[in-house]
Amino acid sequence: MGQKDYFSLLNQPQTFAVDLSSLEAVKNVLLQRLHPDRFVTASALEKRIAQQMSVQVNEAYRTLADDLLRAQYLCKLKGFDVNEHRPMPADFLMLQMQWHEALEACEQTGDEGARQRLFEEVKEHQRLLIASLRKAFDTDHDDKAAFEATRELMFVNKLITQIQH
Repeated sequence: MGQKDYFSLLNQPQTFAVDLSSLEAVKNVLLQRLHPDRFVTASALEKRIAQQMSVQVNEAYRTLADDLLRAQYLCKLKGFDVNEHRPMPADFLMLQMQWHEALEACEQTGDEGARQRLFEEVKEHQRLLIASLRKAFDTDHDDKAAFEATRELMFVNKLITQIQH
């Protein structure tokens, strides 16, 4: 199996849209082949290689099964560093500020209804970003737009976690 990209490792097309059932099926087949019970009489080196490959298969699955991790990974494969410090679009910065102010107000007042409405608004934005990622990566092949949407999704996912706590 060697050093393959995660898509090749799990026999998947290099697209944002993934077939989760296919992804899981391939992962399960590979993990069965690499199971320690199959290497009981193998050398220490073969056992270690099988273990390392199992870790790689699990990491590939975890990455490709998650929208944000998959988008970040695709950006990396296309030469984009989603962690580089670049300014975000002004309209998105304003939206971030509004959401943070709304969350702060919910926390100060204890208004769970407002918190739930904020959660639903941000989740809808997340859904739209995921749709735009699918279009940017798979339809338009617009790596720059995919990169920008991935950076926004990173923020949105973090905010969703903050709203839930």
